Amino acid sequence: MADEKKPRFELKPVERRTFLRYSLLGSVGAGLGGFGLASLGFLYPRTGDCLFGEAGWLGAGLGGFGLASLGMLWPRLGDGLFGEVALGSAEDLYDEITSERSPRRFPDGGISVITWDATSSSAMRAYGEEHAIFPDGERGLQAINTQSCPHLGCGVPWCQTSQWFECPCHGSRYNRYGEWTGGPAPRGLDRYVSFIDDDGQFVVDLGEGLTGPARTANALEQSPEGPSCVDA
Repeated sequence: MADEKKPRFELKPVERRTFLRYSLLGSVGAGLGGFGLASLGFLYPRTGDCLFGEAGWLGAGLGGFGLASLGMLWPRLGDGLFGEVALGSAEDLYDEITSERSPRRFPDGGISVITWDATSSSAMRAYGEEHAIFPDGERGLQAINTQSCPHLGCGVPWCQTSQWFECPCHGSRYNRYGEWTGGPAPRGLDRYVSFIDDDGQFVVDLGEGLTGPARTANALEQSPEGPSCVDA
């Protein structure tokens, strides 16, 4: 899988140009939100009798539109990244994820890196062939696409309290391995082929996307470990 002919890229710190682009898009969202609120002064009297009702919902709706617009203006996945991408030392990633009990997020690629147990027979059957395994044969890493929920494409953030991935749009939930645990999503989170190269780097192949595991997959058998971050 570590084909020498494939291009290799590395994710770099955010450059000034990228920062300014994010700032500009954030300003657009904030401006549209402000427009929604300012519009209320023209549509409703100053007494505010209806402000909490129809006008409140209108302002919130326009503000939400401003934020949602960022998703249309900003590329959803990869921002130009393709092929094999080195995400850093596999050992360092594993230690960080384990100590913080939280996946390592790489926004530039829409990727969340998780650890998985290569000593588990069920996990090996499900993930052993296409995901990174350390030389000790006991530990592994996976790159999950958390930029796009398999339901309708919303981003799927990590919930630290439940130790699950939880979609804020329609309530789909996934365990720490990205396996479906509830909600309208048709399957688990999609992911990418990955491996550890000869230099100990964790490499993800963004050209080799993998469809998420079926709803029946349950290699981890993990119950929520605390309160959910999204309403059911």
